[in-house]
Amino acid sequence: MKSIKSRVLSGVGAALVALSLSTTALASWSTPAPTDVPDYTSVTSAVGLITAQITDIIALVGVNAEDIKVVYLEDILSGDELVNVNNTLNNLLVKLQLVSLQNSLNGIDILNNVKIGDILSDNDVDLKDVVAVKVFDDGKVLVFSK
Repeated sequence: MKSIKSRVLSGVGAALVALSLSTTALASWSTPAPTDVPDYTSVTSAVGLITAQITDIIALVGVNAEDIKVVYLEDILSGDELVNVNNTLNNLLVKLQLVSLQNSLNGIDILNNVKIGDILSDNDVDLKDVVAVKVFDDGKVLVFSK
């Protein structure tokens, strides 16, 4: 079992990797290069940057339903990776950040009184299963869900 210190350092490393991505990589949401396809690193980076992503969500204006994609963790992670992400999600601070993220998704109008939470609900995604988001430079949103 990994110590808290090693998990925090792993999260910090993943966050640094995410911050070092070029703008071109971040803007390639519609037709991602193979290296931009969501994976363990992108999930852990997104989980580590929940507070920053909330700020990005608050700034969104005019997002359409087709600008939001949902990625299910079990579709992109191996068993061990899923266990590691779940262990991170059980951290109290992360849980509090998730509640804030879920409330933001449910409460912020993005287009004509439509909320991201409404779009997710219309597509059978429960907000309590949302564990992270990634907001791209072009305003598109990738939602990571359990």
